[in-house]
Amino acid sequence: MKIRKLPGNLRQSAEAGFTIIESLAAIIIVTILMVGITPVLGIAVATRVQARRVELGQQAARTYIDYLRSETDTNNHPTPSSTLPSAAPAPTAGAFNCNNNHRAYCTVPAGRQLYCVDGDGDGSCKPDSVADMVVQGVAFNPTTGATPADGYRLLARVYRADAFGDAIALQTGTQQAAFTGGSGNRKAPVVEISTEISISGSTDYEDFCSRLNPSAARADACN
Repeated sequence: MKIRKLPGNLRQSAEAGFTIIESLAAIIIVTILMVGITPVLGIAVATRVQARRVELGQQAARTYIDYLRSETDTNNHPTPSSTLPSAAPAPTAGAFNCNNNHRAYCTVPAGRQLYCVDGDGDGSCKPDSVADMVVQGVAFNPTTGATPADGYRLLARVYRADAFGDAIALQTGTQQAAFTGGSGNRKAPVVEISTEISISGSTDYEDFCSRLNPSAARADACN
């Protein structure tokens, strides 16, 4: 029996790989897919990072609130103002020093204006950090001559520490969105939380009632 051999050109065709045109077509298809998918992946990553940043901001606000609620020394509380918290101006950008402060007030600006919550574990809040959070505490009490011992309404405004890295003004009123296609608006508050603060052993029912009923006509309701 004779075995017929396939022609050489048929064997070569069966073993041949992709042609140049086929390879170029595959490259074009992959490129089109990558161009379409890359923006979606970028938005997804940026949104995840921003959501984590908002979570850190909420934790910083709760840390500050817990500190005030446990601190009986009224010298460590913000001074109440009769100005509504929402109308309080933002901190001054650029003027910032929270070195060697871990969950403590910053030295610049002086006083009890900014509270550092160290997010990256280096023991301080620095303006080049994307994890550190700085809390601005605004105390509100419409009663004339009110002190922290009388209790107050607290607005905890949380900013990213890197928002203080330049002289561009910080913002108020609009919080950062959890959904973002970029790094977010670092000049806007990460989160704002309002709550009631009472000093144990100092704030009583009459203080609370007078603050909620500031009108002289309703003063008898607190007696």
